[in-house]
Amino acid sequence: MTRVLFLAESFHPVLGGGETHLRQLAAALVTLGMPATVMTRRSEAAWPPEETQEGVRIVRLPPSGPARTGKYAMAPRALRALLREPFDVLVVRGTRVLGLPGLLAARWLRRPVVLQCEVSGEMSGEIYTWGTRYDVGALRRAVRVGAWLRNRLLADADAFVTISRATQGEFLAAGLDADRVRHIPHGVDTRRFRPASEQERHDLRGRLGLDPDARLSVFTGRLLRGKGLEVLVDAFGRLASELTAARLLLVGSGRGQALDVEDALRAQVKGLGLAKRVGFTGRVENVEDWLRAADAFVFPSFFEAMPLSVIEAAACGLPCVASAVGGIPDVVEDGASGWLVRPGDRVGLAGALRFALLDPAAARLRGAAARRTVEDHFDFDRNAERYRTLFVELAAQAAGRAA
Repeated sequence: MTRVLFLAESFHPVLGGGETHLRQLAAALVTLGMPATVMTRRSEAAWPPEETQEGVRIVRLPPSGPARTGKYAMAPRALRALLREPFDVLVVRGTRVLGLPGLLAARWLRRPVVLQCEVSGEMSGEIYTWGTRYDVGALRRAVRVGAWLRNRLLADADAFVTISRATQGEFLAAGLDADRVRHIPHGVDTRRFRPASEQERHDLRGRLGLDPDARLSVFTGRLLRGKGLEVLVDAFGRLASELTAARLLLVGSGRGQALDVEDALRAQVKGLGLAKRVGFTGRVENVEDWLRAADAFVFPSFFEAMPLSVIEAAACGLPCVASAVGGIPDVVEDGASGWLVRPGDRVGLAGALRFALLDPAAARLRGAAARRTVEDHFDFDRNAERYRTLFVELAAQAAGRAA
């Protein structure tokens, strides 16, 4: 019986695609007979230091408080805790902070370790400076050199899991052994996230309090800086006067997170006179209902690895208007299953969204193509089995070396 320990900077009830996927994956492994533990940061002091959810043991480490500083303060505590924790395979989700502590603990205990990037730019070092005042000249180069030196140590890991072609390229560009790089993208439950019939869409809108006749586009995810949401609101404002039936819904929240822009977005919407056209739901658990009630999905992010939101929307058969960054092109093929635009391109975003809302027949064709892409490459059950197979293989190799 292979015991898997996931080490992650954040976990449920923190909101986010990576947190959601890890919660689902750990629970699925337990169902498959593989005990799973998640070791993470105790972001809120009110959360219990240890509990079990869906058969998954959760261990939360201090400190509580803001993620920007807390995740770094967690690293030495994680190293000490790992040395006391029983496991057969360690999986580090996010290498930028916890990669080295995880690797050191696994090597000391002679256990196999898997490293997985959660965001783009982890291996190149770009993520450390992107969007900050440090993203200039000599400072940026110094960070890149530091990341290169760190990668020489991380290269000792037993396996590397990539969630998109973009992150796969980063691992290979960092000089890691290609034979140890496994590509396992995030998957979604295609039974839960599925296309809605016209009657289902009508009924959902009634239940959610949405205009039954609106041409509705939705964004789902955290309302954070870097998601391009201020660009989206501006782009929507450009076409709102032309398409009087158009509505935009921002499904999710940024509350309590370091890069929260929710209040700024609300002020922007009010300032543009769009308060009756742009809605905010706050945090929701039934995201599939909001997706299945919509006509189109929009995701204008500047920086992504593999956003679960895009996969969920595609699984619901929604045509997607999204930025051509990170792993998004793995899901959205421009002209086939959606529209891809340059990040930050307000005019291009408004134009693509106009096409998606004005031509329902073409939008449905692209949405159907998006659904087929998910069925072929992003089915959760199939990808969870691939994780299980990898962990069993690594544990067996470690046992063979110890014999």
